[in-house]
Amino acid sequence: MVIRKMQTEDIDVIAEFEREISIISFGDEAIIDLDFHRRKLEKSMTKEIEGMMVLQIDGKIAGWLWMTPRTNFVSNEKYVNFKSFYIVEEYRGTDFVNEFIEAGIKFCKDQGVKTIVNKVHVKNLAARVLWKNCGFEATHLTMEYRFNDKE
Repeated sequence: MVIRKMQTEDIDVIAEFEREISIISFGDEAIIDLDFHRRKLEKSMTKEIEGMMVLQIDGKIAGWLWMTPRTNFVSNEKYVNFKSFYIVEEYRGTDFVNEFIEAGIKFCKDQGVKTIVNKVHVKNLAARVLWKNCGFEATHLTMEYRFNDKE
């Protein structure tokens, strides 16, 4: 197992992960265009590479964690936003997942922050359980009202 920063040659694989995350998070409204995700990653690598981590097992990319340090504009408190987290199916539920998350938490501690923010879709029960088991607590719930086409 190796945990390392994302590299340019990882973009195609990670773009696939980003598409899957989008589908899980947004369903019918997901952005599934791989070129969109590739461009987003390429652009972000110039500013956010320190928090773009890859889990590699047996020479293959097995996981992806994208973290971005931020500052709360009201309190000026620094925090880290976990933007993306993905583990390929064959490694879900293994110790590799916990070790990868621990590496991410260490990154956050090294940034000197006291808070990590991680938004999870309310219907993504597996992710909610994973993060709860890692000590994360739910703090907000976004409520939406959608007009249907019949109105």
